[in-house]
Amino acid sequence: MRTRGSRVHFIGIGGIGMSGLASVLLEQGVVVSGSDLQTNPETLRLQQLGATIHHGHHACHVRPDCDAVIVSSAIPPCHIEVQEATRLGLPVIPRLRALASELEKYRSIGVAGTHGKTTTTAMIATLMRPQRASFLVGAECPDLGGNAKLDSGQWMIAEIDESDGHLVDVTTTIAVLTNIGKDHVQTYESLDDIEGAFMAYLDGSEHVVLCIDDSRVARLSARYPEAVTVGIDAPADIRASGLSFDRWTTSFELNVRGTSHGRVSLPTPGRHNVRNALCALAAATIAGISIEDALEQLEGFRLPHRRFELLEENGVTVVDDYAHLPEEIEATLDAIREGWPGRRIVAIFQPHRFSRTQALGREFGSAFAGADAVLLNPIYSACESRIPGVSVSQISDAIVTETCCRVRTIASQEETVRCLEESIETGDFIISFGAGDVWKVTERLARILEEGHFLHRIPVAL
Repeated sequence: MRTRGSRVHFIGIGGIGMSGLASVLLEQGVVVSGSDLQTNPETLRLQQLGATIHHGHHACHVRPDCDAVIVSSAIPPCHIEVQEATRLGLPVIPRLRALASELEKYRSIGVAGTHGKTTTTAMIATLMRPQRASFLVGAECPDLGGNAKLDSGQWMIAEIDESDGHLVDVTTTIAVLTNIGKDHVQTYESLDDIEGAFMAYLDGSEHVVLCIDDSRVARLSARYPEAVTVGIDAPADIRASGLSFDRWTTSFELNVRGTSHGRVSLPTPGRHNVRNALCALAAATIAGISIEDALEQLEGFRLPHRRFELLEENGVTVVDDYAHLPEEIEATLDAIREGWPGRRIVAIFQPHRFSRTQALGREFGSAFAGADAVLLNPIYSACESRIPGVSVSQISDAIVTETCCRVRTIASQEETVRCLEESIETGDFIISFGAGDVWKVTERLARILEEGHFLHRIPVAL
């Protein structure tokens, strides 16, 4: 699969993780084909790099001379192309197992955790850019030139996704664990099962980085006594203190094993991003980067696409964010409250998956306590079948019960844009949350604000 001239077919090639791996193989001279239901920027970029992209799925897309077929975690065993690959006797490899085989060729840094792994991976790739490290990140990274790159250095940095359970197949030189939370109920029966999978991943590494502000991760530190620990609230090897927030910038005092390194200015908002930065600094220093060189690179860091991404600042601030779990939403709203005090915060939330809403619906209630108003859109199914009795009303009821913020459930994105256009006021902070396509709402709103239309009307109450 890895040799120049070999053939690999990707099923679901438009996904961000699949497209990154495909581009790395293309750069190695592998002949890549792939199929997906829709064209997107990733498939267009892969076509420009030389991949053959099929729109839609069909058995004929799987050639008998393929050396391997790589499948996204969203692809079921009954998929027509998977069945054809099986009929032809071709190896069918989950994406993460394929990534694991790539990491074996390098000294590697893997970043795992329920939250923060995309940003942390991008931060490490930024810190190690002078070392020409290769990387695969689960989002587009404008400053890094994309979501993946094959470079000439000895290191490869990769985001390790736990969703399908295959992270236990990954072995890395340095393993980072940001936190442990409840998610992916289709794979794991309990939080203990998720913790067990993360432990199996850590067990396969030479070095471990643990963010011990997370209580479950902190308990693991006894299992890994040689681990480098990081944190804000807990005593750690690498610790931030004296945090200060000013819009897009967070500053803090950095202490590394008892030695002060002065005040650090991080060009991202929020405590959660400080923790991400501490994890990145720990991994980079284990890899041989001096703390001074790492901090110099960190000053120029930019967040990946859809991670607190500014869309418009025209009297009203409009931001889009990928957060789709309760802890992520709460952390992001806290960042706005701390960095933009006094602003009215209007959150648009599109729940992701019926199974996640069923498992976590009530937990979203207190997560929105930091907002002044919440506009709820219908659940984004992500190809899941509807679950009887599961709806956005579970989240709406929880928010009403546990917070003082106003809540409206709105049936369509078009109506949501109209509601915002009619009700926003100068000084508002508008943020969309979700792993689906809720970004279309805030992108449309940003265009309206850019044209200045909202300045010429009297706002109505949300």
